[in-house]
Amino acid sequence: MARNKEFDYTEKLEIARNMFWEKGYNATSMHDIVAALGINRSSIYDTYGNKHNLFLQSLSNYATLKENQYLKAASAKETAIDTLEYIIRDVVRQTLTDNKACLIVKTIFEVAAADKEIKNFLIKKGEVLQSILEKYIVQAQKDNSIKSSSNSTVIARYVLSSFSSFWSHYILTQNKEEVNEMVDFLIEQLKK
Repeated sequence: MARNKEFDYTEKLEIARNMFWEKGYNATSMHDIVAALGINRSSIYDTYGNKHNLFLQSLSNYATLKENQYLKAASAKETAIDTLEYIIRDVVRQTLTDNKACLIVKTIFEVAAADKEIKNFLIKKGEVLQSILEKYIVQAQKDNSIKSSSNSTVIARYVLSSFSSFWSHYILTQNKEEVNEMVDFLIEQLKK
């Protein structure tokens, strides 16, 4: 007879996610994972698979959080341009509050170039976030609150790539005011 798991799957996954987020994929060992989760190695392998599979599940968990953050922000405003502005400011505020880069951004720089499976996963998840932005960009272009006739996909990609730029500037300067000025500039450019 199979034994019931004596731990909460999601709770332990979130602990692993936060450890990968803090230390990075390469610096996190299976020993670190066992110690942080407080369960034995065989239970980890039985439940989550190897370190790579656990990392993918952690990324998936995080990507769902980000998607929900975008969707929640989108439901908070009435106009498309206000929604875009709210999403951008909310993502940057969360990054500065957490005082760490988005796990997806961190993984792009640390792992994606060398790991095709993770790269493909990140591309798919990025497309989800991009499509949320695109929806509101198209609406804002239709109601003329975004005057640019540039392709909505290009604009959405630009906004997403700006998030890593904001974070890199903050790492170097520790100046939230400068980052917020950059955010203001991005939003101003969207409205032109």
